[in-house]
Amino acid sequence: MTSTDSSGHQTHVPSATAASAAPATAPAAAPAGPPAAPAAWYVVYTKPRQERVALEQLVHQDFEVYLPLFRVLRKPGRQTTANSATSISAATAANREPSGGAPGSAEAAAGIAVVHEPMFPRYLFLRPTRATQSLSVVRSTVGVSRLVMFGQQPATLADEAIRSIHRAESLRETASLDRISPYQPGMAVRLLDPALGGLQALVQSVSKDRVTLLLEILGRPQSVQVEFGRIAPL
Repeated sequence: MTSTDSSGHQTHVPSATAASAAPATAPAAAPAGPPAAPAAWYVVYTKPRQERVALEQLVHQDFEVYLPLFRVLRKPGRQTTANSATSISAATAANREPSGGAPGSAEAAAGIAVVHEPMFPRYLFLRPTRATQSLSVVRSTVGVSRLVMFGQQPATLADEAIRSIHRAESLRETASLDRISPYQPGMAVRLLDPALGGLQALVQSVSKDRVTLLLEILGRPQSVQVEFGRIAPL
């Protein structure tokens, strides 16, 4: 005998005669399939210098959004924008841990500032948080210029590609200042001290808060150490 429940599924129910003849056996459970692959990420092209604005608006619309950041050194006083933030990635903010010591103390002593800028200017990545979520609202979101398209289809990146970008971001975040310094051995610079009249020198080595320069004084090569804020590239 077959009965149909309220959900429309048919259930085979043994008759009284059959039930007395043989015990009922439960059907074998279907084998579990492989886990579903993570959803792909879509690529968003923002308006100039509005990556943070677009990110916040898309997060408010319940998208998962990722804006990779690049840790760089800047001289104090140089204007920074809303994009130069410690962490503006909704996908990774919870995973960041504060560094030990007073924030910015070493950098301030060196005459520099550490800021975070978009790794890919004007680009960020998003994916829906539910299967029924439409991408149509992305194009009209404040700060967004358009979705990147391949022909008639939105461009996508695999989850593993985003993970690789995140790993590169994490490596840059934990790198020492000398590794991310704009000054590297062999680079030509000039001293900013007015008394030295823009004297030129070569970078010999870089530490976390100072640069060792090789310059010629009274016809003889001399090595001197200066703070980052006292030199500039040629």
